[in-house]
Amino acid sequence: MKNVNLENKIVGDDHPCYFIGEIGNSFSNFQQAKLLIDLAKKVGIDAVKFQTFKAETITTKSNNFDMEVTGKTSQYEFLKKLEISKELQKQVIDYAKKVGITIFSSPGHINDLEVLEELDIPIYKIGSDVACHIPLLKKIAELQKPIILSTGMCTMNEIRESVNAILSAGNNNLILLHCISNYPANLEEANLNAIIEMKKEFGIPVGYSDHVKGTIASLTAATLGANVIERHFHDSKNGIFPDDIHALNSFEFDELIQNIKKIETAKGTGEKKPSESEKQNLLKNRVSIIAIQDIKKGEEITEEMIDIRRPGIGISPIHFDEVLGKKAQVDISREIPIQWDMII
Repeated sequence: MKNVNLENKIVGDDHPCYFIGEIGNSFSNFQQAKLLIDLAKKVGIDAVKFQTFKAETITTKSNNFDMEVTGKTSQYEFLKKLEISKELQKQVIDYAKKVGITIFSSPGHINDLEVLEELDIPIYKIGSDVACHIPLLKKIAELQKPIILSTGMCTMNEIRESVNAILSAGNNNLILLHCISNYPANLEEANLNAIIEMKKEFGIPVGYSDHVKGTIASLTAATLGANVIERHFHDSKNGIFPDDIHALNSFEFDELIQNIKKIETAKGTGEKKPSESEKQNLLKNRVSIIAIQDIKKGEEITEEMIDIRRPGIGISPIHFDEVLGKKAQVDISREIPIQWDMII
């Protein structure tokens, strides 16, 4: 698998899971953003992201939302209230850089790239809503910055088209995120095995953008090999925001990070061999070939003379048939584990 470098943190198999806190719909002023950035830094989130869009270019005025987090409402009016000014975006980016946490954004329209390039973001996140926006993907790919592409609402064929558009522009610093674009998403629709299939298909890092309440889906995704976990991140001190219903607070995000680190430790290398503690235990708790009667030097060993019992310091029972018919090279006392140098 190809690894991707996100501001000196390597994302890929055999590297720690990369955590993204989506704060875009969880602040409306600098103090609220500052609180979230400080908390993200404290709990060990690798990067925070927000959203750069204008209601005028992200949707038509006649389009409506009808989701649990929004209710039935005009998309234009709803999103207009969530716009973040260029000045506020710059304040937030400058502060994140000051405290040493990676920060980037997701453009809602090709026109937003001008602002984001002026703000000099290091990474581009592509939201699921524009995952098939080939002109936008090509334009971003040409900037030669790492790209994180969410794939909610996409078929595998559509993902292939989008990946090919990015690669054809000469940019192979690409990470995919499996995602279910429902807010909140239903656990029974999470389809987390898609992470495995996308890894097989594209040979690049694949993560999970999780909108399911709680952390079970994120933990399962990590167990299946997700290289990135993205979660909406909020704090109740900032008031009520639309994504709070499936967002994590700092305590929940910290617990998620710690549990995924434990999962990574438990997963190990995959090489099947005795662990260090097992190497000690197998000496006493494993079976080997044992003499169950005194065997005189020169006697031929028969099945009646031996048995398979603990401890495991004698010849492995894998070689039981090889031992039969051998002759004792020395006197072997009853209950002694038989060694190779005892027989010929």
